[in-house]
Amino acid sequence: AATQRLYAPLRDKLQHYLAMLFPGAELGIGVDKLRPTALGRGGAELALEEHSHGTREQLGVIARFAYADLLKEAGQPTLLILDDALVHSDAGRREQMKRILYDAAQRHQILLFTCHPEDWRDAGAQMMVDVLALGPRFQT
Repeated sequence: AATQRLYAPLRDKLQHYLAMLFPGAELGIGVDKLRPTALGRGGAELALEEHSHGTREQLGVIARFAYADLLKEAGQPTLLILDDALVHSDAGRREQMKRILYDAAQRHQILLFTCHPEDWRDAGAQMMVDVLALGPRFQT
């Protein structure tokens, strides 16, 4: 019971983002050792390893946002850096993740690095930097 009370704030934050990723679905998130371990949808729960790589990747980003929310509430500064973190998301899920990214960006500074800028131009960024346009001095 004490462990479940410890995990409750993280679980609540995860639920906030999961509701945006899977709108209208009944969701459950298993948390152990302060990390998501299982995701339940439509009455069936699967361990994280049983989900697609894209879903695991999305849950990893959501977990980072949930932890950042907890840090922010505790008065700690937050900065999230995502480096092509959602390359395995199909177009539909990427659209859902853009909503989640926008929501999290209202509370946190987020830097999103990508090799696929065409997928993110409409994500609501306040500033975009095209490294290729900066010239060869900034490219490796």
